[in-house]
Amino acid sequence: MGDSTCDAKDELRRTMREKILSMSEEQKKDKSLKIIHRLKGLEEFSKARCIMIYVSKDDEVDTTRLIEETLRSGKRVVTPVVDLEKKELIPYEISSLEELSLGTFGVMEPKPGDARRVDVDEIDLVIVPGRAFDKDCNRLGRGGGYFDRFLRRLSGRRRLIGLAFSEQVLDRIPVGRGDVKVDAVVTESTVIRRGAWLGAKTGFFTTRMLVVSSLFTAVFIVLSAVPASPILGVPGGKFTLSSVLPALYSVLLGPVHGTIVVLLGAVLSFTIKPPVFLFLDFLSPVTNALIAGLLWRRKTWLALFTYIVALTAFITGPFTLLTIHATFFDWSVDLPFHWLHVLAIPVSLVSVKLGDSKKEVALWTRFFGCALMGTMGQHSVGSTLFEYVLGLIGGMSREFFVATWYTVFWVYPVERIIFALTSTMIGVPLIRALSRVPELGQKPS
Repeated sequence: MGDSTCDAKDELRRTMREKILSMSEEQKKDKSLKIIHRLKGLEEFSKARCIMIYVSKDDEVDTTRLIEETLRSGKRVVTPVVDLEKKELIPYEISSLEELSLGTFGVMEPKPGDARRVDVDEIDLVIVPGRAFDKDCNRLGRGGGYFDRFLRRLSGRRRLIGLAFSEQVLDRIPVGRGDVKVDAVVTESTVIRRGAWLGAKTGFFTTRMLVVSSLFTAVFIVLSAVPASPILGVPGGKFTLSSVLPALYSVLLGPVHGTIVVLLGAVLSFTIKPPVFLFLDFLSPVTNALIAGLLWRRKTWLALFTYIVALTAFITGPFTLLTIHATFFDWSVDLPFHWLHVLAIPVSLVSVKLGDSKKEVALWTRFFGCALMGTMGQHSVGSTLFEYVLGLIGGMSREFFVATWYTVFWVYPVERIIFALTSTMIGVPLIRALSRVPELGQKPS
């Protein structure tokens, strides 16, 4: 490592320490609690049975409560001990904070004679401190190299998660050859994932991203040629298997990158599946991808705004029916046509919220909530195009639309729920599979 890199690291360490120490104790406590809450909502944490957690100092995210709560949950907790002679960290298991005493470098440590040494293969997850992190999950330590040497001993199946205040996360930090990246960085406001596969903020025009984009675009085009069901009211129109991909892509790749890939796939698929709505067919899946991706990234207000704009365009369309008159035996009632469009808002938001608290079903509920709102947004845009293109431009009569909407009313809820469920059933196992391949990425945040 060059002198310039070392100097840059030392300067950044000083800057970060001063920045953290300038925060009030109340600020650090409040942010630490939010960070711990967000960490405990991650699948990696909920599934881990043996977790190595650093014991915090006054210029780090406070882990005292995390250690206490993790012990109470029945998980095994391991803390590091510094071996000055060998210049390495040694993991020891503890059963209480009372087993810790002041050790090397002013850090609380278990006494080796009173605690059980743990083999690194027993550890499922390592919670790592850092002076600074960047958006590609590079880590800057205190300068001793103890954690980097320890982390290099772990196999790729062990998850590494850094804890940091948002002030400690920069666009880029200086790194050396021996520095070890973490898999994710948890702050009080977000979770940053390593790698370009699952939505990290990296350049779109990198070699890996171009390869991924090309592969996903090709899959979209191929599935666009496979019909799934007819589009009611559209002669020759068919839904295809690509209908389950927009939400999946935006979750895996992020709202911007995923939407771009869906846009490319939808436009290029015109070569094998002629467009129905004056070459504007791409608007429907793009809307799906954008809404689902924003909601997954917890850009809730942006997702809601996009969804409501799409729904408003549908409701105010020239041939839209607001209610459907239905008769059940001797009972007649007017039913709101857009009931599922409206219901999708609270259902999706609650599903995403439950994804933060219900550990075993977190990923499933969260994904389904995003996919449901996305596909309902797609239905709004597709229906709006249907009215304007076939009605105002194609000259179809109002009677035609009334008859079509009466049929669609009974079909679209089932159709959209099936699309959302299918996307979820494909997406969740895929996310979990990719999360076990360190070089490809991790579960999206």
